[in-house]
Amino acid sequence: MKKSLLLVFVLFLSLTLFACSDSKTYDDSISVYFFTSNTGATLVETEKHLAPGDLIVKPDDPTRVGYAFDKWYKDFLKTEAWDFNNDRVGESSLTLYAGWVPVVYNITYDPNGGLMPSSAYPTTFTVGSSSVLPVPSRLGYTFVAWYFYDWEDVSSTIPGDSGYQITPTSQPGDITLYAHWSPAIINVTFVVNYPVAGGPSTPNSQTVYYGDEVNFPTMDDTALYTFLGWNSRSDGSGTWYVNGDIFTRTQRTSVYGIWEAKS
Repeated sequence: MKKSLLLVFVLFLSLTLFACSDSKTYDDSISVYFFTSNTGATLVETEKHLAPGDLIVKPDDPTRVGYAFDKWYKDFLKTEAWDFNNDRVGESSLTLYAGWVPVVYNITYDPNGGLMPSSAYPTTFTVGSSSVLPVPSRLGYTFVAWYFYDWEDVSSTIPGDSGYQITPTSQPGDITLYAHWSPAIINVTFVVNYPVAGGPSTPNSQTVYYGDEVNFPTMDDTALYTFLGWNSRSDGSGTWYVNGDIFTRTQRTSVYGIWEAKS
């Protein structure tokens, strides 16, 4: 009896070992990989355990900053789209490639008192492409750059912020750009223009920002002459520079003291 049980056990063990040796030790099911982008796109999980002839379940659309998802393609160059209703997997795993369409964003310019150029300049942009931004002009000022925040005077620009000269493609979305300006710095030379020799000493020259208030030195009257003020012409027929007025010269200039003889 014991020999019979032993024989049955040995026979069962032999059949079990034979079955195990004949079974496959690897997974040969078909997988579908979804390639979204080298950078910036969400990932899509691989579809596994498919058999030849299976349809692929369309995954949720991936997202990517600055782009709208188009469709899935059979090839990296995106020449042929995959039809999830009709296309079926073949005998081996495959990769589908996401197609993307750049989103077009609008640019609004605020020149802050300047004039935009008459030539064409970009009013839209897409992420990943860049164009040179326009250079506006403004009397008495030098254009600095375009910024995302407004400008009132030189103190408005954040120190170290160089602004933008090309489209800011790292900022997806419609944008408004503000022109920042640097007032022209004018060198003013004073000519005493005293009618006779031996007049007052010549004041030091000044640098004045365009648009600043005039604050020129006042000469003391002498025993012979009364100081009337500073003029752009030596005979007093030009522009008078009165302290408190706005300085609007755009080039270096000399101003002349005008004197009137005492009676």
